[in-house]
Amino acid sequence: MKNIRFIAAAVLAAAVPFVSATGFAQQAEAPARTVSVETLHAGEGDPPPAGSYVLVDYVGTLADGTRFDAAERTPLDLNAVVPGFAQGLMQMRRGGHYRMTIPSELGYGNRAVGPIPANSDLIFEVTLIDFKTPEDLAALYAEYQKQQEAAARARIEAAQAEQGDAAASSETPVPNSGN
Repeated sequence: MKNIRFIAAAVLAAAVPFVSATGFAQQAEAPARTVSVETLHAGEGDPPPAGSYVLVDYVGTLADGTRFDAAERTPLDLNAVVPGFAQGLMQMRRGGHYRMTIPSELGYGNRAVGPIPANSDLIFEVTLIDFKTPEDLAALYAEYQKQQEAAARARIEAAQAEQGDAAASSETPVPNSGN
């Protein structure tokens, strides 16, 4: 019975706004809203993991339809975008087209940024063209470096061979003084 009273008191306390020592009621913080992702055309495969680099087409608008940004074939680092944009992209799949709604607290919050007023929810239509994980990029870079080193070695060898040929052809034979 003691446990039931404790649970009932806890539920009641959670449902009633906090009353401060001064007697004024303070509203409990509203639960955080989440990013909404609507699939317009399904993609394939796994979604990009955190820390990935994505290639996207997108159009960004405000709730009233005002367009504030758009880009095609744009590479983005998920670590360098607003949290809501990264969270939404991590729910998408390659080749898919989506409508993402980012609540202001996961966008720019109470800051105005360019044409985006403070406390604005953001709406994006996004096509996830492709993505690479940091590991994928490290492997691609290592392969690129190997190719560059092989090409540099080939150029050095060609230059050395050219110098050897030039040295051999510039040697003037000593005339024979056939007395």
